[in-house]
Amino acid sequence: PPRHPFMAPNGRSNIHVDAYQTDVHQGPGPLGKDMSRVETFLSADCASVTFDSKGRIVTVCVGVDGPKLFLIDAQTLETLASFPLPPRIPGGGNVFTDFAGGGYFYLDEADRAVIPTTSRHIYIVRQGGSGFELERDYDVTGAVPLGDKIVSALPDWSGRLWFVSQQGVVGIVDRASGAVTALPLRERIENSFAVDGTGGVFVVTEKAMYRLDAGSSGFPVTTWRELYENSGIAKPGQVGAGSGTTPTLLGKDLVAITDNADPMNVVVYRRAPSTDSSRTVCVQPVFERGASATDNSLIGAGRSLIVENNYGYSGPASTQDGKTTTPGLERVDLDADGTGCRSVWRSQEIAPTVVP
Repeated sequence: PPRHPFMAPNGRSNIHVDAYQTDVHQGPGPLGKDMSRVETFLSADCASVTFDSKGRIVTVCVGVDGPKLFLIDAQTLETLASFPLPPRIPGGGNVFTDFAGGGYFYLDEADRAVIPTTSRHIYIVRQGGSGFELERDYDVTGAVPLGDKIVSALPDWSGRLWFVSQQGVVGIVDRASGAVTALPLRERIENSFAVDGTGGVFVVTEKAMYRLDAGSSGFPVTTWRELYENSGIAKPGQVGAGSGTTPTLLGKDLVAITDNADPMNVVVYRRAPSTDSSRTVCVQPVFERGASATDNSLIGAGRSLIVENNYGYSGPASTQDGKTTTPGLERVDLDADGTGCRSVWRSQEIAPTVVP
């Protein structure tokens, strides 16, 4: 995937590695020689881990007492600075499955953390001499109503700041003026989204897969919309009754998600604004009927997709006292002629809720 001009380098910018949300790192993994373990306990879910230009960890940790931004030494795991974010809204949902209000954030090209908050604002937080400093506060309460939450925010290739809300608002913030334009899709959104160099913004709701673009008036516009198969059930291990995946972009032409069928399918679409062929390239069932769900993004490597099964995960208690969730990792490859896809292997590895 290309380096996004307004995000930190690939592998350092956001939870899914790059703007294409591929979950594929280019660097080597641990060699396993002379290894030692260093740990720290922050009593929170620090899911989105990014790295600044000095190699330090920048992460938002969402705990019972609310979200905080941390700067952490990557060698010692010592906390170098922290910045409290607006607290959780009472009755805001399961702390272990609700990512809104800071769980998704990204690090930009200048080491600034761009963070959706529980107060329906988007903070731009820079590193200062004594730690973190709030550089800009974008108020999007005019577009995101009371009771709704911002799920994620990302820039497009022109630098416009896009955001999505849990109740289905898609918005754009003009970084210079702070002006906000919005399009209410009126379909719940539980995941982040992907962006490509053509201006496409790829969003999955609990009903459909979308490509949106910025219109000539600066408003988000729907370029295409495709319904996917849905059992209508929020399966154990899912936040909502829909796709649990952030869309993953493959190469220059495709976007992939899982649906919410039973069994679940990996679904691949052509992402161009228009196509003479079917928008849907392929639909491949994965895992077993009555035991397939994921709330984590697909790995997208070349023309291969890897999906994990976290059917049965509702929180840490799901894996305590000898209990496990339903196993499964499965790889789906696109056919060489680009007209279909097939499952090539399945592992019985148990992956309760980790982003693969």
